[in-house]
Parts: sequence; structure tokens; C-alpha cells
Amino acid sequence: MSNSPERKFRPWQINLIFILVVLLGAGGLWLALGPGDPGVYASVDFGMGIVEEIPLDTDYDYYYEVEDSIVHLQVRDGAIAFLDSQCPDHVCENFGWLSREGEWASCIPLQVYLSIETRE
Repeated sequence: MSNSPERKFRPWQINLIFILVVLLGAGGLWLALGPGDPGVYASVDFGMGIVEEIPLDTDYDYYYEVEDSIVHLQVRDGAIAFLDSQCPDHVCENFGWLSREGEWASCIPLQVYLSIETRE
């Protein structure tokens, strides 16, 4: 038999260990599922050589005036969508959320074309 005393943790030490385990788990989850890949972006083509690149790693609302109408694009959780368009048919709003290279959507009446691209 050993004469060494048995080590007992105090309640505050147990709570501290629990908090550290939870924080480490949350950090790992954030790294795995965190913001979108910074190499992925949306290319918005307004025609006549006017193109804007929108990063998908930061949530933001974009409003564009096109032919006296407003086009509202929203970036959320690494994806982008036509949230609202003042065009006659609103078909562009039905494309949903785009996040993968090669996906696209368009507002044909206002000639706004959206595609997902990646940087090498």
C-alpha cells in the first residue's frame, strides 16, 4: 500500500476543468464549421464590363441600384442569395442560397448575373 494521500479536486477546480473542455470543444467546432472559405467569392456581373467580387466569409447586405430598381443581395453563413429584387418577375429570388463553385443565379429583367467562383 502507498502512503500518498488521495488527490481530491475542489468544486471550483472541477468547474474550471469543465469550462476549459467546453471552450476547447467550441473552438474546434468553430474551426471545423466556421466562416466560409476566404477563397470562395461571388462574382456579380451588371453587364457592360461592370463586375463586383463579393467575399462570402463575412455576413453583409448589399444593395444595388440597377435601372431605377433596387437589387438586394445578402451574404449569410458563407452563402449568397437574391433576397429581394424590384424586377417584374422575382424569379431570381427563387434560386436560393449559393455557396459552391459553379453555382449561379440571375435577374434577367435587370441583367444582374451572380456566380460562385474560387481563387487558386
